[in-house]
Amino acid sequence: MEEDNGRSFNCAESVLIGVNRESPIPDFHPNCMKIASILGGGIAGFGEICGAVSGAVVCLGLLLGSDGNEDVEDFNSKRTSARTVVKTYLQDFADSWGSVRCRYLIEIDEGKRAPIGALRPNGPPKKLCDEYVDWSTKKISELRSTIE
Repeated sequence: MEEDNGRSFNCAESVLIGVNRESPIPDFHPNCMKIASILGGGIAGFGEICGAVSGAVVCLGLLLGSDGNEDVEDFNSKRTSARTVVKTYLQDFADSWGSVRCRYLIEIDEGKRAPIGALRPNGPPKKLCDEYVDWSTKKISELRSTIE
């Protein structure tokens, strides 16, 4: 997880910071961090979509999404293309770690669910949020190199 001057950032914020640090994201500004600030813990701690996943999807939206001002053909094309890339990312995350839901990931991490996911380490249960953030940050950088 990212930290700065006594501030500990959540998973979504950490992915945005990491991706932007590696290669600045066009149109990235403080409002992006405002959005990410509520996505940690599976959206405001509710346990739904993992914050690392949400942060990665926000990055992909900034890189590939529509701003709503394109002509209709470009608008539709950008949305279709972005959704395809996001679905690929989501499937890769789920295949690698066992789910995209924060609550399930934490239950797997704590040994309360069967350990699934190709990248899940053997051994005793362990919280893997840092690994989810690192993996997502690297995955967005990989995807970015193929789409730019």
